[in-house]
Amino acid sequence: MRQLIRWSTTAAAMLLLLALALAGVLASLDNRILDWRLGLNTVPASGDTVVIQIDSKSLGEIGVWPWPRSLYASLLDKLMDAGVDDVAFDIDFSSASEPFGDALFTAALEQAGGYAWLASFAQLQADGDVAFSRPLPQFAAAADPVLVNVLLDPLTGRAHGLPIAAMDGETAIPALAVALARLDRDLPDVLEVDFSIEMAGIPRFGFTDVLYGRVDPALLSGRQVIVGASAIELRDFFTVPRYGVVPGPVLQAMALETLKSGRILTNLGLLPGFLVTLALAAALLIYRHRLKMPVVVVLLVGVSIVGEALALFAYGAAHLIVSTASLHAGLLVLLGLALADNGYHHLLARRAAQERLRYLATHDPATGLLSRQGLVDLPAEAAPRMMIVLYVQAMDEMRATLGHELVERLLAQIAHRLLHSGFPEVARTAPAGFALADRDHGDSSRLAAAARQLIRTLSGSYSVDGNRLHVDIIAGYAAGETSRGDLLNRAETAVIQARAERVAVRGFDPGDQAVMDRHRRLDRDLRQALNRNQLHLVFQPQVDLKSREIVGAETLVRWNHPELGPISPVEFISLAEETGLIVDLGRWILWEACRLATLWPSPITVAVNISPIQFQHDGFVATIEAALRRSGLPAHRLELEITESERVADPAQVRADIRHLQTLGLRVSIDDFGTGYASLSYFRELPFETVKIDQSFVRGRTTQADLDLLAAMIRLSTSLEKLTIAEGVEDAACAARLEAMGCTYGQGYYFSPPISSEELSARLLEDPHRKWG
Repeated sequence: MRQLIRWSTTAAAMLLLLALALAGVLASLDNRILDWRLGLNTVPASGDTVVIQIDSKSLGEIGVWPWPRSLYASLLDKLMDAGVDDVAFDIDFSSASEPFGDALFTAALEQAGGYAWLASFAQLQADGDVAFSRPLPQFAAAADPVLVNVLLDPLTGRAHGLPIAAMDGETAIPALAVALARLDRDLPDVLEVDFSIEMAGIPRFGFTDVLYGRVDPALLSGRQVIVGASAIELRDFFTVPRYGVVPGPVLQAMALETLKSGRILTNLGLLPGFLVTLALAAALLIYRHRLKMPVVVVLLVGVSIVGEALALFAYGAAHLIVSTASLHAGLLVLLGLALADNGYHHLLARRAAQERLRYLATHDPATGLLSRQGLVDLPAEAAPRMMIVLYVQAMDEMRATLGHELVERLLAQIAHRLLHSGFPEVARTAPAGFALADRDHGDSSRLAAAARQLIRTLSGSYSVDGNRLHVDIIAGYAAGETSRGDLLNRAETAVIQARAERVAVRGFDPGDQAVMDRHRRLDRDLRQALNRNQLHLVFQPQVDLKSREIVGAETLVRWNHPELGPISPVEFISLAEETGLIVDLGRWILWEACRLATLWPSPITVAVNISPIQFQHDGFVATIEAALRRSGLPAHRLELEITESERVADPAQVRADIRHLQTLGLRVSIDDFGTGYASLSYFRELPFETVKIDQSFVRGRTTQADLDLLAAMIRLSTSLEKLTIAEGVEDAACAARLEAMGCTYGQGYYFSPPISSEELSARLLEDPHRKWG
């Protein structure tokens, strides 16, 4: 449609341009350009043509008008005596004067012997016939008539040429210039006068100056003379290109000079310029790529300059007159069309951008589904509704290992299946979450069954770019007479609880909201707690099981909320890991632990737990170095406890960081061994000194199977030359069993509960070698 508009608009513009050019609207511009072009193509006159003009001076000297024919006779005799080649009179001799003067002039013409020429005028009558104004018969018997008609441009009134002949009955009367030039060649019907000829090079003398001998005859000898009026009073004037207003005889002389120079001009008019414009317009329309406006401007200006240069060359070398105003005007029209098209393009682009923004405001660009906002903004309905939220698990790990683009294509496949699941409203509400909504039929078991069916349909293997990817999905659902936004929040709460409870499907329970409210409040308050000194550290001693002397202490963080009271570390540490606050929290714990350890009276080790998220954060190694430097704690007194986790996505980088820290003197241990992800692979992939056995394998484990498992873990670590620390030592018997199994260190309430740094310092100061437990 747009192309049709462009073509039709351009065609209409070209037709309008042609109509304006034919109507003469561009004539003024053409005249100016032609005058400039003629000035650049100046050609010298031959000097063989002389104009003897009846000027105001001559009129004043004679004193009467019309002049007696005897004056013309005397002038003709004078000129023939001077040896001129031809004399042409551009004067009307069609009416009789006093007889004596006419007789003298007839005699002079006869004496000229056929080298005198008399003007004849062709005039168009009202009935369309052509009438001639001829010299008197006695004059015509002695001198041949020549045509002195001039052709005027009907649009501008400027004289540009003259007819080479006219038929008087059966006799052809040649133009004055043609008769005097005596060329043996074919000429066009209209002789275009070459106004590039230097007019100043044509000698011009006053009538009385020649008549009274004030002009040297040598200046006339061998030349062709044209006699005519130049006085303003006689009104024989024409407006011509380049020179403006010139007398009629001078115009005839310019025509004669044109023939003498051999420059027979051909006037092509406006057609070439218009055709070039038309061709360029078609080329721009056919060209499939949209040109930038600066390129269009340069192109059009270039065509204008080249076109004018070619027209200048054509006039000078090929004797062709080309009107270029249509070209320049046409180029301006094309520029206007280009500007309009460019503006229209920008308008369409802006509209498309606005449509795109409106679309993006309510849709997910990767899947084409409704976005979270788009789902919430759907028109409200009075009927109860249900909503199922699906969460694709392990998406962060997939993005880290496979890349964002591939995971987005995977999610697009899931979205495609959801669109064919039968739900009228499908949205992507989170990077790894989808929501489906429909009317609620009041059957919760049916809703749960629908969620399970979706999990069965969507979970499993997908092929994406040659990769086989396994997807696990969990679901949460909610229903009721409330807004979509509230239903979405409830269903998402159910999903969060399903993840926490490690179940595949869970419905929303009103009690879940209180849990989520507490979760959001703790997230907000934990960020403020760092800046309000609501957090403090405690330390639980680690004891050598053989000597029962303290060798170190594990750092534990406590939060005493001003309104909610003590908050369990299990709750707020996991919350910090979810929100990413663990990086800032871990940095504070590390710096504070190093600072307090420097105050202890004994150089025991201080152990600090490091989250895998914290360990893989950029700048972690620099944070460790800064903490040691800032506190002054020797590196060998700091031990980092890394928790086993599937979040260690880049073991190679972690291994490199650990080795770098070990070169500084730090010790590294694996915390909660036996409860994490791919435990045995850590022995191969990560360099560490100590294995910390989780308390779940120690506390209350008295069956033989439990003891055998615990002993096997200790033997494995010992065989790999790793030290071991057992958590959860609650009594003397447990400590004795661990010592017998070969465990290196123990930690638990049997030796000491977590205590403040001040209390630990006091105990160490009281007896550095005291036996613990």
